[in-house]
Amino acid sequence: MDRSLGGAASPIKNDECLVDRFDTYFQLVSANSRELIEKALALRYQVYCVERQFEDPARQHDGLESDQYDRHAVHSLIFHRPQAEVIGTARLILPQARPNSLPIQQLLKEKGLNTADYFSNDSVAEISRFAISKEFRRRSGETGSSPGAAKREVHSNLPCLGLIQMLLRQSAELGIDYWAAVMEPQLLRMLAAMGIRFDPVGPLVSYHGLRQPSYCHLPQMLRNLALTRPDCWAVVTNNGELMGAPVMADLRRVA
Repeated sequence: MDRSLGGAASPIKNDECLVDRFDTYFQLVSANSRELIEKALALRYQVYCVERQFEDPARQHDGLESDQYDRHAVHSLIFHRPQAEVIGTARLILPQARPNSLPIQQLLKEKGLNTADYFSNDSVAEISRFAISKEFRRRSGETGSSPGAAKREVHSNLPCLGLIQMLLRQSAELGIDYWAAVMEPQLLRMLAAMGIRFDPVGPLVSYHGLRQPSYCHLPQMLRNLALTRPDCWAVVTNNGELMGAPVMADLRRVA
């Protein structure tokens, strides 16, 4: 794989070390089989029913958390290599032919907002069930459960950046230009600190606590990420592998 960005004058730091660290401790997998999807649903049960008590476990079956949107979603997993265990998951809910098929579109319609003012129905997907297990991180921090370096990486931003990379990879394959999401403000702040910025759509809404409907335009987000957080850009794009040619050309012109 060619990780060269085309010259020392590029505004992007070729951070081989960070990407290599990620590849050493984590593995990204598209959950495209029944077995892998069940691993995603099991982790969601752990996070959303047990750790956060976001969903009622009595409404779920067999220790798997699922809903009607899973039927038209693509799912991601991130494994912790040293322990061969799933640590995180996310999904992209894909739009359907009918209007307002995404959860965020239905929510904002109730608030009198039209998502077409922000993004096209044909090129948007909704990030949902973005989760990294606190229980796994707790166990990984226990004495003797894993080597010191592996513990540090589990508690770093690398798992979160890895899930973003997988969502970007799937979006590129599906022709997705926009991400929409209804996120906790704390998660939005954490992503913004890593250079991954979403724009708000309307005010905060009450849904299992306060949530912010948001969206981002992927080409613009990636440009800003490259210029403000090249270290995070390196992981999210796998050192440029997932950047489209027009975006890369724009960045080299900046240099």
